[in-house]
Amino acid sequence: MVEFKPILKTILSYGLLIYCYFILQTALFPRFSLAGVSPNILIILVSVIGFAKGANPGMTVGVICGLLLDIYASGYFGMYALIFVVIGFLNGSFRQVFFGDDMKLPLLLIGSSDLIYGAMVYVFTYVPRGKIDITYYFMNVMMPEAVYTVLVSLILYFPIIHLDEWLRNSEKRREKKLV
Repeated sequence: MVEFKPILKTILSYGLLIYCYFILQTALFPRFSLAGVSPNILIILVSVIGFAKGANPGMTVGVICGLLLDIYASGYFGMYALIFVVIGFLNGSFRQVFFGDDMKLPLLLIGSSDLIYGAMVYVFTYVPRGKIDITYYFMNVMMPEAVYTVLVSLILYFPIIHLDEWLRNSEKRREKKLV
């Protein structure tokens, strides 16, 4: 029989995390934009959940974050949901080589995810309007945003990892009580 208390704890914890990171992305970090770009906080969340927990949790968190952004700011409903699902899946494929204390792989994946995000936004929003200057977009939007996102991820990475660790330890304690 499946116990719902640990599942509910995980859902509520991730829901609170998604809410907090969404508020950071939409309300706080736009005030700290540098060179006209602000970090993509939700990319950090989806990437870390993806490579820490696997493809399915990464895609689930990705679709929720994407739908929130679609509701908040998108001209094409579902565009951000699709982008974040792809990012959650791609990061989830690196779960087997992920080690929580090593920062090289997470930073590389977060930076790559932000570049993939920028490329997909460019394809979905700029190309249909006939704006084909990819080098300008890459140098003035994609790269600065990716660098800024990676720098901010040095701070926002650890709360996600600690929450995952807390949930895992909570599950282990529950299993010990049952035995």
